[in-house]
Amino acid sequence: MRSIYEQALGAEYKQLHPQLQKKFGLTSEAKTASICKGVMEEIWGGRAYMYPFLQLGTLKHITFPERGRNIPFTLENYAYQNSFGQECVAWIRKFHFDKVRHFDATMYYCSKRKGIVDCLGIDQDLITDIDISVLHNGGIRLLSGPLVYYKKGVEIPVPKFISGTAEAQEWFDEKKKKFHINVEVKNKYFGTIFGYKGTFTIDYFVRNGDIPEYVKPRRESIVNKSLSIDNLGIDSIKTLS
Repeated sequence: MRSIYEQALGAEYKQLHPQLQKKFGLTSEAKTASICKGVMEEIWGGRAYMYPFLQLGTLKHITFPERGRNIPFTLENYAYQNSFGQECVAWIRKFHFDKVRHFDATMYYCSKRKGIVDCLGIDQDLITDIDISVLHNGGIRLLSGPLVYYKKGVEIPVPKFISGTAEAQEWFDEKKKKFHINVEVKNKYFGTIFGYKGTFTIDYFVRNGDIPEYVKPRRESIVNKSLSIDNLGIDSIKTLS
């Protein structure tokens, strides 16, 4: 069974560094999972007037207002099948300030769209496409597309002036035997919403039984048809409450 990221990259997947192939190779069939532990050298961004919106995002595990240096960080990745039978990978990111803050997501491969769909937060009502490419150093780049908000059967393209695009780059340092991560979420008009960079190591394990309850979203969504980036519309989304 190929992971969702190998399906998205196709033959280019083999150009990833072997450590990146392992990290992005988790599958539900193998019951594999991983825990990354490290330190974010810096977490930055967000002007003062953004604070109320960043604080509100903590309720949905999509943003947080805290900033700082040398912040302990963990990332849990679980490959599993959701209630629709779709192969998914959960991303449970935790930033250990005085309070633990989350930046969570669930990704899956959509064959009709021939790419990765990213459902942000714990409600899966903010959805975007992810463009994936291989870096020259064998690392990986993930770039988000336009956001669509889905609630009670209504699909609403998120206006650019309140939306953001995220770019993440990961690569493996052979000398230090560590992974590097650099993420920045930007708004076209207001600049950086938040960003972080740091290093981490990974432990892999085979999970017994189902994934932990805290990994599961409060609501599941799945995109069935093609998204036209030009009109920012998702043709069909199913949900489970």
